[in-house]
Amino acid sequence: MRFIYFTCLLCFFLIHPFSDCFAQSQKPLQTATLTVAAAADLRFVLPEIVSPFQTLNPDVKVEVIYGASGKFYEQILRKAPFDIFLSADKEYPFLLYTKGYAAEEPFQYAEGKLVLWMRKGLFGERKDWKELLTNKKVSKIALANPQHAPYGKIAQTALENAGLWEKLNSKFVYGENVIQAFQFAEGKNAELAFIPLAIALSPKARNEGDYVEIPHSFYPKILQYGIIVKKAANLSIAKKFKDYLLSEESQKTLKKYGFCP
Repeated sequence: MRFIYFTCLLCFFLIHPFSDCFAQSQKPLQTATLTVAAAADLRFVLPEIVSPFQTLNPDVKVEVIYGASGKFYEQILRKAPFDIFLSADKEYPFLLYTKGYAAEEPFQYAEGKLVLWMRKGLFGERKDWKELLTNKKVSKIALANPQHAPYGKIAQTALENAGLWEKLNSKFVYGENVIQAFQFAEGKNAELAFIPLAIALSPKARNEGDYVEIPHSFYPKILQYGIIVKKAANLSIAKKFKDYLLSEESQKTLKKYGFCP
């Protein structure tokens, strides 16, 4: 009887450590969350960068919020819990940097382009952008709100330089961001929309419409910068994402959507 007792006891101590190891191996992988506030022009390209980043870093969950750069600027001033801010311009990141809201100096990740988008078949053959804007078929022209959306501000600059801002003012409809401006034209609430080339090259926009590039002579370079927010929850992960965004692989993806690295 005593032999059986000691045999059972020995088996318990032999099995118990291994069962502990097995239980530990079954614990779910703990993940850190990286929150990215991204300009709306990145809506279609950024997922193609985030996906491989997460594959390389399975312990990181990336959550992206898209919107107008000016809105994100205001939210960061109010201490919104963002880790990285990717703006559609240079101004907002540098303003945050000078005000002490950035962990380090802003970095340029892309250069954008402005286009005029329209639904397929609406105007026939491609035409000069100024001819399109003054076409009799045009009753509404969509653009992002210039007060807080960099591409809206750039569109206004291009129109002013072409002498058309005041002339067409009554036809403008403003979206909160460039995605909404695109949706106005795509949904037949406007005939034309000023949007980034990155959105015009998205599958939906390419299938349903056409675009004309606005000549660079009508607007300044659209240099897009980002920052790591000073109060990021995990600075090391934020820096790792920044490095991946600036990597050759990510820059190729950005180029596919019309950005100039």
